[in-house]
Amino acid sequence: MRPTIVLLSPPESHRVLAERLRAAGNRQNGPFFEYVDRGGCRFGIDVSDDVLTEYDAEEIEQVKGIVGEVKAITVEYAGVACVRALLFAVLPGLDGVLDTNAEEFVPFQDVIDRFSLDPEWNWLEA
Repeated sequence: MRPTIVLLSPPESHRVLAERLRAAGNRQNGPFFEYVDRGGCRFGIDVSDDVLTEYDAEEIEQVKGIVGEVKAITVEYAGVACVRALLFAVLPGLDGVLDTNAEEFVPFQDVIDRFSLDPEWNWLEA
């Protein structure tokens, strides 16, 4: 299984984020994900919010304290270099947090700032 991140955002940002992700490359539907091919990378996108059932109440409250009402998009990716370019394209101007699946919630603007300051930032190796 490929690594995943979860993009947690309020409903307004969620809607725009889903549109941006779908428009970020060549899109096709699959059995579990929508797939987006961009720059030689393939991403699995799930906008169903189903992943929220995997969070405990404390985590949900932590995210709600940052963004308010929470919606989720799961992104499956091949490597951090691929997902970095995608995030630079879709996150600017939106509210939300990135769940790296490495015990870290990072606000969207901080994700952009971290990649700008450290292009090799890789939460999988932290």
